[in-house]
Amino acid sequence: MSPARLVLIGMPASGKSSVGALVADAWGLPLLDTDLVVAERLGGTVTELLADPAAESAFRDAEVGVCLDALDRDAVVALGSGALASDAVRGALVGLPVVWLQTSVVTATRRLGLARFGMDVLAAIRTTLDAQLAERAGWYAQAASSVIDTDRIGVHAVADHILASGEGS
Repeated sequence: MSPARLVLIGMPASGKSSVGALVADAWGLPLLDTDLVVAERLGGTVTELLADPAAESAFRDAEVGVCLDALDRDAVVALGSGALASDAVRGALVGLPVVWLQTSVVTATRRLGLARFGMDVLAAIRTTLDAQLAERAGWYAQAASSVIDTDRIGVHAVADHILASGEGS
C-alpha cells in the first residue's frame, strides 16, 4: 500500500475536511476524514460521540486504528483534531507530507457558529478549545512539514496554496 499523499491536521473548524476535499478532487484521490469514519463505525455523529464522556472514550479508542489505516492508504487524509494525542498516530506521520491548518480559537468558534448559544456557552467552549490547542499545538508543530494560517483565508485559497506548493501529491 502507498502511504497518504497528504495529511491535514489542526483544530476543529480549521478546514481539514473542506480543504481536503478540494485537494483530493484535484489529485483524483479519495478523501479519508477519520472523524467521519470513526463516527460511522460507532453509529453516531462526531458531535454526539464527543459530547458523551463514555462515547468519547470509545471514539478515541477506535480513532487510533482508523487513523493508522487511513495513513497507509493512497489518499488525502483529514485527521481528527485529537488524533495526535496517540503516540502511534504521531509515529505514523513521520516522513509523510503533513500540513497543519493553523486556526485560532476565536476563528474556529466563529466558523462553527457557536455565538448563537450565548456568551456563557461561547466562553465555556472557547476555554475548552484553548486548553485543547495548548495541549495539541506542540504535537501539530512537530508533525507538520508545513503550516498554513487559515484565519483570514478561505478553503479555496488554502487548497490552491497546497496545490501550488507541491506539498504531497
